[in-house]
Amino acid sequence: MTKNEIEKLGISIAGELIRLGREAGGIAHITEDDLDHAVGELARCMTLLNIYEEREEYEKCAIMKIKIKSLREQIGDVGQEGGTDEI
Repeated sequence: MTKNEIEKLGISIAGELIRLGREAGGIAHITEDDLDHAVGELARCMTLLNIYEEREEYEKCAIMKIKIKSLREQIGDVGQEGGTDEI
């Protein structure tokens, strides 16, 4: 993938995550700015993961995977006030 393609993919992923977050509803305990920041950070980490995979820098890939999992959990918690863990 080229850098431009990776950037477009990141933007597309971020947009989809925002849409899914809004559909989940119940965003009372997290502000739009917090959600936007988390989604942007997730897109950045996913882009870096792709770059590191292309360079075969697997230690950095492992770090990005941990950050991505954490961000997905943070974003996934939006709208799950009932305490169920479906992620």
